[in-house]
Amino acid sequence: MIHRQLLYFISGILFLCVSCKKSNHGFNGEKGRIDSLVVSAENPNIDISVKETYIDTIYDEAVVRGNDSITRYYLRWAAVNYYNLNLYNKSLKASKEVYRLGKESQDTLSMAKGLHFEGVSYYGNAVNDSALASYKEAEKLYASLKDSDPREFGEIILYKAYIYYDAGEYVLSETEAFKALKLLLISNSPTDIYSCYNLIATSLDGQNDNKAAIHYYEMGLDVLEKYKEEYKKSGYTDSNLDYFKATSYNNMGGVYVKMQQHQTAISLYDKALSFKIVKETPSIYAKLLNNLAMAKFKTGHHKGLLDLYYKSLAIRDSLDDESGVVSSNFSIGEYFLQTKDTAKALSYITRAYKGAKVIRSNFDILNSLKILSNVDKKNSGYYIGRYIKVNDSLQQIAQNTRDKFARIEYDTDRIITEKEALAKKNSFILGVSLIVVLFIAAIFIIYYLNSRNKELLLIQEQQKANEEIYELMFEQQGKIETAKTEEKSRIAMELHDGILNNIYAVRLNLEFINKKADEESIIKRKEYIKELQNVEAEIRGVSHDLSRNAIFNQEQSYENILAFMITSQKNNFNTEFEAEISREIEWENTSNVCKVNVYRIIQEGLQNINKYSEATHVKVTVHKEDEVVKISIADNGIGFDPEKAKGGIGLKNLKKRSDALNGTLQITSAPGNGTVVNVTFPFQY
Repeated sequence: MIHRQLLYFISGILFLCVSCKKSNHGFNGEKGRIDSLVVSAENPNIDISVKETYIDTIYDEAVVRGNDSITRYYLRWAAVNYYNLNLYNKSLKASKEVYRLGKESQDTLSMAKGLHFEGVSYYGNAVNDSALASYKEAEKLYASLKDSDPREFGEIILYKAYIYYDAGEYVLSETEAFKALKLLLISNSPTDIYSCYNLIATSLDGQNDNKAAIHYYEMGLDVLEKYKEEYKKSGYTDSNLDYFKATSYNNMGGVYVKMQQHQTAISLYDKALSFKIVKETPSIYAKLLNNLAMAKFKTGHHKGLLDLYYKSLAIRDSLDDESGVVSSNFSIGEYFLQTKDTAKALSYITRAYKGAKVIRSNFDILNSLKILSNVDKKNSGYYIGRYIKVNDSLQQIAQNTRDKFARIEYDTDRIITEKEALAKKNSFILGVSLIVVLFIAAIFIIYYLNSRNKELLLIQEQQKANEEIYELMFEQQGKIETAKTEEKSRIAMELHDGILNNIYAVRLNLEFINKKADEESIIKRKEYIKELQNVEAEIRGVSHDLSRNAIFNQEQSYENILAFMITSQKNNFNTEFEAEISREIEWENTSNVCKVNVYRIIQEGLQNINKYSEATHVKVTVHKEDEVVKISIADNGIGFDPEKAKGGIGLKNLKKRSDALNGTLQITSAPGNGTVVNVTFPFQY
């Protein structure tokens, strides 16, 4: 929260600075009444009520002046100073007047600045939906300015991110914070960049992305070190920077506790407590004491913890820090619960629950109810019921908030669109009037030129016709060449995948059989001679367009054809080939093209095994799940590196065949680990 207040203080300076140069002559020249009042109001020694009176007078006198840059400057000054006194309604009133005068004078920058601080004022009043709407409109106006200040533009988006964070929309908060960071890095503003990194970190923490959160907290701390001199030039002391570091260490400690890295959290809390400014700032000191005790408690270290808890509670109670008192009571209750002192645990958790209801801290209410339902057995049912009711209510509130933000986005865009449409309509009316006059003149000119240019138009039309004929001829020739190339590729693939593979396989098998003279070998030779006849038929099929492949012009079922092709393989490695072909696949209902591609895929896979694998066992399975056919070719061979071999013709053909089936090809292999080729494709009726 401290960083956000710091941002709003800076935005107040930016809110004024653009017009300072314009109004300097009022301060450096003869001082008017308003100038004197400004000087008096800026006296740091006056009472707050007196300062408010001065600001009221400046506002009242400024609104009756003419609409010029100096008037708008005075009103912006009033808005900023009202805000710094926590007079949010008055700040809002002054901001709206700045916007009205800016719109009246068509000063887009003043309009944007008015909306900017209007959003800040709404946020001060906790009217976040109105604040978001104002920021959205201001963002649109800044975006429309060609020379908008990236720092002002970035801060508007950053304030939107804070609203999303408060609403628990951590993803939106992170997204907007990164958008703001891009602009703020351009302006090289250390304070804004530090705030951005911290908001990104807290948003990531809200999403439980702990490592990323720590990373961005560290980047924020790097900014404090890197721009230390720039901070000092801007008026920040070493104590201010130590305070920023302490708050970052505290936040990081909370993340490390979530990550169960309690010792790291303890180290960070001790580091923060070592700063002198922390001990001089009771609120952060009490928070760090409580968090340090909690971290030590998580490690199982209980010695001296109650003193830390009670000290933190006493400080928070003296400060009327209701939220802190709730947190301390809850922590002490958890301590007594862990040490088996149920009565004291129940007492402190009950106090935390009552306090959470007073400050409407939904997070603490839920946590308290959860523990009370386990500890207070007598009222357990009541607390469980309340927990469910509160949790459901919070979810509904979160949904309503998201819906409201969505409506704000829509309404803002709609209003801006309507304004743009109205401006376009006015421009259209003026444009139409001008076009009518030009149209009449154009008709006369066209008629005159038309009478002189008929012959030229005829020539141009003839040339255009000739060009179109040439383009058509060129396009047709290109299609013919493409068809030729595709047909060549198809036939080459058929020759490689089918005929050459079959010939190679038969040759290997005959070489193997020729070494034997028994009856079975004679029968096998006859089968391979028949296979050569099939190759002959297939060559004839290739010459007749291959639309109906010769290997299927047989009376055998497709399953038997595949099984025979697989189990009849022979090679120099004495490989055992096993086929598992599902009988549930209705091959007769699919096209020959599909069956050819399946056959070639298995054939090419087996051919690669015969050439290179040195496998002792190969298993080919073909089955169907739902409407998807799955082919698996697995061997226990020497394997290979698919990345190094992906340029080979065989693997390319496997990919083309898979693509032709609208399927996917996956090859899993590594040297020494065998190879598995998987092809999956939808069954084609």
